[in-house]
Amino acid sequence: MKSSSIMGPAFLSPPKVLPSSKHALSIMKTNSLIQDLKSSIPRPSKPAVAAPRSRPEFLSTPWTLADALRPGLLAVRHFYRVFLFFQSVAIGLYFAYANLPPVQQAVDSFANWKASGGLLLSGLLTAVAGTILPETARTILGPDRSWSGERLRKLACNFLFFGLNGLLVELFYMLQAHLFGIGATSSVVLPKILLDFFGFIPWFALPMSVSYFLWLELGWSPLRILRSWNWALYRDRVLPLLFPDYVYWGPILLFLYGLPLALQVPYFLLAFSGWSLAFVFIGSYGLPSKK
Repeated sequence: MKSSSIMGPAFLSPPKVLPSSKHALSIMKTNSLIQDLKSSIPRPSKPAVAAPRSRPEFLSTPWTLADALRPGLLAVRHFYRVFLFFQSVAIGLYFAYANLPPVQQAVDSFANWKASGGLLLSGLLTAVAGTILPETARTILGPDRSWSGERLRKLACNFLFFGLNGLLVELFYMLQAHLFGIGATSSVVLPKILLDFFGFIPWFALPMSVSYFLWLELGWSPLRILRSWNWALYRDRVLPLLFPDYVYWGPILLFLYGLPLALQVPYFLLAFSGWSLAFVFIGSYGLPSKK
């Protein structure tokens, strides 16, 4: 929410892609990969056993937490080098800001400009990082170089969605600053990470992202979305996203939450841009080229 971010891993169906802003993108770019990984996991055959009628439906299917987390673990194992590259860029900027006056001046200028635009500019920049940047990269480097009307419509919807995410991320950072203060101390940073990892991500950011793509998938029907939400949906669409999200954003948040509040959103935007580009490679893995 990090909320970072967006950061979605931040890994649904249609559209088939991997959790918000930062998380939402993970859902958008890697769902098809997770489904492939799930289908490749060998499972011992067992005789079918009818569940008692009184047993809730979501308990009738054999399931373990390891089953839900394994696809995300396999995705991280396969693409950890991509994660490490963009993490290194983000963390490198942190130390460059602390030690190189020209970098500090440039970052401070950007932060002041961003602050002058308020929440709306945060939303706009997050939307650009979550849609325009990765779609441009997909067109130049990825297998999909076609620009159909359907792709443009999805791009417009995603732009609005990531813009909303950008607003929520900044509001979340402001709330944490109010609750825990500001500073690079463990008493400030650790509570923020815990609230982010075990509150914001699993119970707000990822479910909101899943709901958005259900909205697209189910014909723009809010009532059908509400009826779709149950334990099975959370288990199958949210839990697989947690591990990649934590692996990417965990190291970055250790540095982000120690920054002054004015620098947290600009730093998030940098890390979220890397997150977006990382999933261009992950989401395009093994896909045939489109002209």
